[in-house]
Amino acid sequence: MSYEEVIEEIEKLSDEKLRAFNAKLTPTKDKMYGVRIPDLRNLAKKIAKEGGEDFLSHEKQSFEEKMLHGFVLCMKKRDFAAFARDIEDFARQIDNWAVCDCVAATCKQVKAHSEEFLPVVRRLIASEREFHRRFGLILLLDYYVSPRWAEEVFLSCERVKKGEYYVNMAIAWLLSVCYVKMKEETKTYLKNCSLDEEVLKMTKRKILESYRVSDEEKDYIRKNGVK
Repeated sequence: MSYEEVIEEIEKLSDEKLRAFNAKLTPTKDKMYGVRIPDLRNLAKKIAKEGGEDFLSHEKQSFEEKMLHGFVLCMKKRDFAAFARDIEDFARQIDNWAVCDCVAATCKQVKAHSEEFLPVVRRLIASEREFHRRFGLILLLDYYVSPRWAEEVFLSCERVKKGEYYVNMAIAWLLSVCYVKMKEETKTYLKNCSLDEEVLKMTKRKILESYRVSDEEKDYIRKNGVK
């Protein structure tokens, strides 16, 4: 599909009510059409199947185009090294939580190549750019929350530059998932961490929101906090 044909498909799939809803939730300067994520994923599969060179080569002008670009990169067939380079380069287009989180969740190849991809994650987390850092943290959340990578995850939470809301919230979300999947390691980390009160409050809130944490544990955390 050509770039122009892709835009025509986006326009056909657009919904004004969804556009208005998404615009309230997603701070971005980009144009929005209002296309459902499942529809964008299906369109991405068609583009990726054909290679997607023309679409990928064009500068993206809208929220949906950027989301679609990331999806195509995740679905396009090529060797993992090329995938990793493309995903790291794509991070420059991210300026909002939705593109960041949805594309990260689509990078399924990372699961089978976690060791190989780790340098990309580390560079993203070390960046000065807010959404590079969030992207790296969400990639950790999606593919690295396990005892094998516990030290890497906790060191990343310590080292990443904090302060921006979407970075702080990514740390809190990541740690809440860690609490569910590797509770004892996470409790030990939280008791000894250097996270500030704002991030700890966010982490507490995310753990309390989890359906996978027992009521008894939640009562304890409400009374005693996470540290």
